[in-house]
Amino acid sequence: MTPDSTPVIKGPFPPPESGDPGGTPAAGLGGDAVILHLTGPHRGSRQHLTEARALVGTAREAVVHFPVGADPAVGARHAVLVRGDGGWSVLEVDGQVYLNSADVPGLQGRETLVPGDILEIGTGGPVIRFVMQTANPPPYKSMKEAWRDCVDCARHGRGGLVRRFALFLGTLPGELLTRTSPRTRAVVGGAFAVLLVTAGALVAYGLRLESRIDAEEARSARVAEALAGLVGLAETDPELRGLVAELQEALTGRIEALEEMSSAGRRVVMAASSSVIFVQGGYQLVETESGRPLRMLLGPTGAPRIGPGGIPLTSTEGGGPIFEVQFTGSAWLASDDGLLVTNRHVAIPWSENDQVGPIFEQGFEPRLRLLGYLPDRAEPVELEFVAASREVDLAIVRAAELTGREPLPIARGNPGPGQAILVLGYPAGIDALLARSGAVFADSIMRRRPDFWAVVRELSEAGFIRPLATRGIVGQVTPSTVAYDAETTRGGSGGPVLSLDGEVVAVTFAILAEFGGSNLGVPASEVSRLLAEATGVDVRDAP
Repeated sequence: MTPDSTPVIKGPFPPPESGDPGGTPAAGLGGDAVILHLTGPHRGSRQHLTEARALVGTAREAVVHFPVGADPAVGARHAVLVRGDGGWSVLEVDGQVYLNSADVPGLQGRETLVPGDILEIGTGGPVIRFVMQTANPPPYKSMKEAWRDCVDCARHGRGGLVRRFALFLGTLPGELLTRTSPRTRAVVGGAFAVLLVTAGALVAYGLRLESRIDAEEARSARVAEALAGLVGLAETDPELRGLVAELQEALTGRIEALEEMSSAGRRVVMAASSSVIFVQGGYQLVETESGRPLRMLLGPTGAPRIGPGGIPLTSTEGGGPIFEVQFTGSAWLASDDGLLVTNRHVAIPWSENDQVGPIFEQGFEPRLRLLGYLPDRAEPVELEFVAASREVDLAIVRAAELTGREPLPIARGNPGPGQAILVLGYPAGIDALLARSGAVFADSIMRRRPDFWAVVRELSEAGFIRPLATRGIVGQVTPSTVAYDAETTRGGSGGPVLSLDGEVVAVTFAILAEFGGSNLGVPASEVSRLLAEATGVDVRDAP
């Protein structure tokens, strides 16, 4: 929530007289105050306030009534809306009311509400909008009003972005088809009919395509049956027997070649694993002038306060936990003086985060902590930023403690389509390491609930830091990217892509989650160019 305003006028609110349903008539005042329910059990509905005083809560006499138990944030006699000579105001009784997503309750320095004000009933409770309507309102909503109401319902709904977008799509058709003018309903209904017809046509096309696939499968089965007959015929025909023998010999040679490739892959993985580093990082946002970090605001229970959009509320004040963006990735040793290659979005994590830019503009700067863990070393090494490419997703960091270790060799040229490759890294980060550590060790860690930094240190001390290797084929090569089908996922970014000769031919930088058949890497030529720019030495010419 963003403060924009002082506290509301406090209660106590006197109980209504016998027979009073929670308010008194608002006689002699032109126009109606209207409450639009944006979230909560009455989401999407409007309520006219025809009285000068309207109780808000779960009590039976409440005018703005919420069912008991529907939302624990709403009290029985939570607040009251009062209309005076100067307009409508809010009196808090059993609970608090937040105006326009403010961090603190109250009218924020104002004495009355203005049309369009957003009221949150209790912390995390239902959200309503206050509007004024003319004395003779039109019987229907305009399309603009219907659209705006649906947008507001979704904007202040609970859950993440996907859930709120689904809420918008779910409420929009009903709003347009039931609360707008007959002409608008006809137009919208026609549009939905066109969409349904189009969807039906797509389904029919899919069914026809499936039928064609079934026919092709049947044809393939007939061809296989015919080939099986030819094999039987070869047993009696001398020429065919000779042809079968040649094919068997060629197949045997192919199998031997594949076995040799498998053996080479094992050797490469064993030799390279000790040079592939698990990267653990986190950065805080620190106010430049004061040096104070952003901290999470805590609620009455000690849990972080979450705004209507699902984002934790932060401030440089208070004693809440420091807000820290945490991440993991992969890197590999590229030189004997401790230079490591990884992705730019691992070494400079905020470079790919558009949400951080506005925070930097408000006078904050990042404070980064970057650690590296090796398979054969219990203690982590500090990683220091050296350089990053502006054109491709590559960066160089230095681990001074790794000076003298043997690096991975870098290929002189880029790989070709069809070339077999091996991808090493730490996909899925800490979750994958815990899963590979075994149920007993993982359960012992989960019971103690160590923090983000401590859990990796325990995994390293127990000897569970070791990269995963997957095999694949290069599909396409361009000057800036290498596409291949070896499986990986988030956390594998920055890991080396190796040839069966053990040379680095690319660096993983993009995982195409929507297309499981391809991932992307930066070619070895770009790696060599960045290392040469950073050190003045072409590592390919090093002894």
